[in-house]
Amino acid sequence: MLLPRLAPPRLHLAAPLLLAPLLLLCPACTDCGGCGTPDPDPPPPPSPAYDIWEQEPNDEGCCPDYLGTTYAGDAFVIGGRIRDDIYDPFDGFGLRSGEPHDVEFFLQPVGGSADLDFGVWDPYLGQFVLLWESPYATESGSFTVSGTFEDYQLVVMSYSGDAEYRLSVWIDPPTFLHLSSDAADKEKTSRPAALEAYAKALAGPLERD
Repeated sequence: MLLPRLAPPRLHLAAPLLLAPLLLLCPACTDCGGCGTPDPDPPPPPSPAYDIWEQEPNDEGCCPDYLGTTYAGDAFVIGGRIRDDIYDPFDGFGLRSGEPHDVEFFLQPVGGSADLDFGVWDPYLGQFVLLWESPYATESGSFTVSGTFEDYQLVVMSYSGDAEYRLSVWIDPPTFLHLSSDAADKEKTSRPAALEAYAKALAGPLERD
């Protein structure tokens, strides 16, 4: 069973910790007098590091990228690209709880602007049970997976704009804080692909083991 909860995102961890090595323009210099001028066209900064990069196709509830079993203390970063049309409307990632736990996430576009949204798909019910659909580029939140060996899917989608994205996920001990569905924003209208399209290839809900 998936239960929403409210918690502040770990904003101090959301941005990639990319500290480029200090480049000395003139290592032999003992002072700044003869160091010259910087390169007018320096190389671009390195891309954010990811633990996992999405593998297509993963646009439907039948076929997410399966990432494995999650336990409290796990943390990982997922990277991918998403579009705001019918050709790549969803990126789904399948997980299974090894124990009851909380899932905290932070979703952000990389190197551009897009209105990204986030959903939690329950394969047993065959539907989205939680949605974060703010009008902003980023989404963050938390929810509780209250059972052991429960399958669930994290789904990235774009309401507007094509973008590379970074999804940071932290698995914490369960809090079992019960909240109403108001924890998720109301569904946006005129989505590039209807939410029901994520289930289009499913013959029916997943049966529990």
